[in-house]
Amino acid sequence: MNTTKLQQGLDAAFLERVEKIRHLMATRNLSAVVLRKNPNLAWLIGGRVHVPSVLDMACFDIVVGENSIMAITNVIEAPRLAAEEFPNGIDVDVINWWQERDPRLPHGSSIGCDNPGADRIDLSSEIEVLRSSLIAADQARFAKVCEDAATALGNAMKEVRADDREVDVAARITNAMWRADLEAVFLGVAGDLRVRKFRHPLPTTQLIGSRVVASICARRKGLIASVTRIVTFDAIPQTQGDEYSRLLQVESAIMDAVTIGDPFAKVVQAATKAYQKFGFNQDEWRQHHQGGPTGYLPRDWPATLESTRLIAPDQAVAWNPTAQGWKVEDTWLTSDRGARLLSVDSGWPTLKVGGRSRPGLLLRP
Repeated sequence: MNTTKLQQGLDAAFLERVEKIRHLMATRNLSAVVLRKNPNLAWLIGGRVHVPSVLDMACFDIVVGENSIMAITNVIEAPRLAAEEFPNGIDVDVINWWQERDPRLPHGSSIGCDNPGADRIDLSSEIEVLRSSLIAADQARFAKVCEDAATALGNAMKEVRADDREVDVAARITNAMWRADLEAVFLGVAGDLRVRKFRHPLPTTQLIGSRVVASICARRKGLIASVTRIVTFDAIPQTQGDEYSRLLQVESAIMDAVTIGDPFAKVVQAATKAYQKFGFNQDEWRQHHQGGPTGYLPRDWPATLESTRLIAPDQAVAWNPTAQGWKVEDTWLTSDRGARLLSVDSGWPTLKVGGRSRPGLLLRP
């Protein structure tokens, strides 16, 4: 696709998202909506919104009016945003770097916002719902992000050596991710001494030993893929191989429960039953969240037994059952025909579980 057609596609997708906002405005009888949160801004523009990746707030705000779209940012960020991130159709209000953006934002009871304050109407939940069903252009974009993330992680894991430290594994993964134009939002690595102790193992200088589990949340232009892969260096005992096989059965029960229009709580209910059914402690599910909706955050929120929000069509979800040092995790898109796997790596060993292609354990010499 040439540059002109690509830009036209990006602009059309942007306007489709804007229309979602304007429909909400009309429904709530609002004159404008202010977007301030990172995931919502990334969704709207289809681009990067951060500078330091650790900040909750973006480097700009956007005001969507009935006939206008205005971004407020400072003189440092404005040239780059206009050249590399903003679709056509956004006007830019540039302020000095020492000035605050807040005074430039409209306020009052006729203004909606995804961040409470300034007498604006809180639309936090409504905006999250708007971006939960990905439009066609974002589905295609996300599928590519997820495939590239899975492949980058897989390629890095194939280079891991038994004498690597966990931080060495992290370095291999990070290098592979950046080479694939992916930012590391989360990176967990655990060798055999730590993998049974911690569910979110940040990498250390510990040697990995005979097994390593690595998990990533990889971001490109706001969209985030979640993937976990496991490498072993010894032929694992049958009992441990059985543990991983049974965990895949737990995941299969979780995936069977993912039905559009049902509450997310139903999926967690299926998980609570599946652990015991497949030979794990009945309270295993209490040791770690089981996953939930994703896309523009690693998880919008972890699904619980009390989650009343309904599973939406074309919604990105990531489930991550764990037990006894094993974990399985991929990113999926909901559909009427069952969830579709997005984080596909054709070079990784797979096996069929419940009719789905699932990651196997990679045995390294």
